[in-house]
Amino acid sequence: MHRNFITGLVVTGSVFIASAAYAECTGTNGRGWASGKGSGQFEMSTADKQCRISFPGFVNDTTNTRIPATEVTLRQAPKNGKLAIVAGQGLIYTPNPGFTGKDKFCSVNTSPEVKGKKLSGCVTITVR
Repeated sequence: MHRNFITGLVVTGSVFIASAAYAECTGTNGRGWASGKGSGQFEMSTADKQCRISFPGFVNDTTNTRIPATEVTLRQAPKNGKLAIVAGQGLIYTPNPGFTGKDKFCSVNTSPEVKGKKLSGCVTITVR
């Protein structure tokens, strides 16, 4: 039996290998992802340049293992930044140069290992 668990969010986009350190966002993906009404809130500094959010995941209660939901469909792209998927790491959000304020994206996340289940919702990132 799998239970839905989210620790981050990713979206479809360019896949690249990260070679530099990325800043961590402060915040949470919140609740409601299994019902399709997830609502996350993160904050970052403009000095951080980029914000890394880990892949959401499904937890198998029987084996106590986490299965990342690495297949993601973007429902709403951020208006003031870009998103990229980093294989094995998660989502990288990069605000547009000079942007401060709130940006939002929404996605649906699945895993080929967990058939018929999905995680979905939106994340708001505040850039200060």
